[in-house]
Amino acid sequence: MLGIIKKIMKTRILQRIFRILTGLIVISLVVFGIQLLIPKITELDVKNISVVITTSATLIVGLGAVLISQNRIKKRELAEAHREKKIELYTRFNEMIFKIFAGNNENVTGNKPNEQKLVDFMMKFKRDLMFRASPKVIRAMNNFEKYSDEPNKIIRYVDDLYRAMREDIGLSNFGLNSFELMQIILKDKSEIWKIK
Repeated sequence: MLGIIKKIMKTRILQRIFRILTGLIVISLVVFGIQLLIPKITELDVKNISVVITTSATLIVGLGAVLISQNRIKKRELAEAHREKKIELYTRFNEMIFKIFAGNNENVTGNKPNEQKLVDFMMKFKRDLMFRASPKVIRAMNNFEKYSDEPNKIIRYVDDLYRAMREDIGLSNFGLNSFELMQIILKDKSEIWKIK
């Protein structure tokens, strides 16, 4: 794990150095280009100067628009790829929660995971969560763990965690009342009102 973190840090440092060098090269080329163009522009008459300035401004604005557009497309593609990983991660958590609740319901086939499987799952899940989840999901996860042994609070914090996960992958929670997400999996929906 420490080796992976070191590789990530080295990669980020190299990316920053590359960006700084690229920026310095671009600035140097612009300054050098201006120094070459100024003597040529002063030799032109007024009509030609306005044409050169208009053409240059159009080129600069067009190039800037293309670069900004490419940057946004790249960020969007990266976010979408990252979103897919988040969905996969949150789905694993959702499946484990459903197994736990199904194991507590005698009408549902399936076994509740044993304590060791649950501990192993949570360790792997939290490891993956650190580099994929939003700060809101991480806070909700911390609260969920903090109150995991208090039955009257755990439902509230699972519901908060689900809401944070939904928001993190771009789903809206607008119109959902408290505990509506949890009501989907509870055996006795009337018990939910005792938790509030």
